[in-house]
Amino acid sequence: MLRRWMFILSLVFVAGCASESTEAPEPEQAPVEESAEEVPSDPAPDPEPAEPEGDVSIDATESIVEQLAAPWSIAQTDDGWLISERGGTIAVIDADGNLDRQPVVLEEDVLEIGEGGLLGLALTADFATSRQLYAYHTYGTPGNVQNRVVELTWDGERFEETAVLLDEIPGAQFHNGGRLLLDGDVLWVTTGDALVPELAQDETSIAGKVLRVPLSGEGEPTDWIYSSGHRNPQGLTKIEDTLYASEHGASGHDEVNILEEGNNYGWPLIEADQARDGLETPWFEVGETSWAPSGIVADDRYVYMATLRGNRLVAIDRESREVIPLVEDRGRIRDVWLEDEVLYFITNNTDGRGNPTSGDDQLMRVSLQ
Repeated sequence: MLRRWMFILSLVFVAGCASESTEAPEPEQAPVEESAEEVPSDPAPDPEPAEPEGDVSIDATESIVEQLAAPWSIAQTDDGWLISERGGTIAVIDADGNLDRQPVVLEEDVLEIGEGGLLGLALTADFATSRQLYAYHTYGTPGNVQNRVVELTWDGERFEETAVLLDEIPGAQFHNGGRLLLDGDVLWVTTGDALVPELAQDETSIAGKVLRVPLSGEGEPTDWIYSSGHRNPQGLTKIEDTLYASEHGASGHDEVNILEEGNNYGWPLIEADQARDGLETPWFEVGETSWAPSGIVADDRYVYMATLRGNRLVAIDRESREVIPLVEDRGRIRDVWLEDEVLYFITNNTDGRGNPTSGDDQLMRVSLQ
């Protein structure tokens, strides 16, 4: 009898095991490299920032102009603004806020693809008389994406290419960099890794770098590499002798770095607070949730940073690195400009990833207190 019961129990055990799936679990898929900015889903909410020691605050925001089309870069003139639009036009805004969208005539047409298009602008020091400026734009074909930096001359009705400073910068649908900063007789240029992370560590490539380009054109492009190991830097500002750059991380961990000549900022070998000999850890990083930082400016106390996925304009204390949210109700913010204690910024809700309102996109202003 005992043997019979043991036989019955063994049958029950086998039957129970047979009811479980016998398929082996699927192997974990390798993560796909993509721009953190491009992920359409809403990110998890950021943790509450620590109570800041700083005392910066702002007045109410004010709209200067509406109906911008995927704007990217702000440049102030003596009597208004020039704003690049990714599709290949420049919005000319006068002192009264009137908008005149003007064409840009180039030897190589603007290729608007993914994050590419007409990106950074920088005006010459004598722009009021020379009407010259520099522009960074994407060109080529979808199968052969590149970027270039050109000199433009404005006749009041259109902008026309008059010289090429740098071309054949590796590009892609994403990770084109594109920020310009004029600094005396040199032009600072940020380039992305063109979706090939290894290029950021390749000393023979100008992709994934910050370049210090002499306006004289002296030397070869690789001679102009100031720093390396960058993924997709889209912000650049200099105050006194300190040069800051903002950069998109692979999955969160966006960075702000203080750049020094010859330094390697790690991508793709390290990110966030990881460390390795010969590589730099960031001055500031956002943590697990991406902000997708873009344009930045600074004064003697704060770095002000526009964020896209973060949907905020923030101030970062230069000493404590405390984060102070300033604007949080205008959607995606692409670039920021500081002049006489007033911050000017452009929204970026019409670029296909935001939720535009009837007036978007807009150039806005807010006074610092």
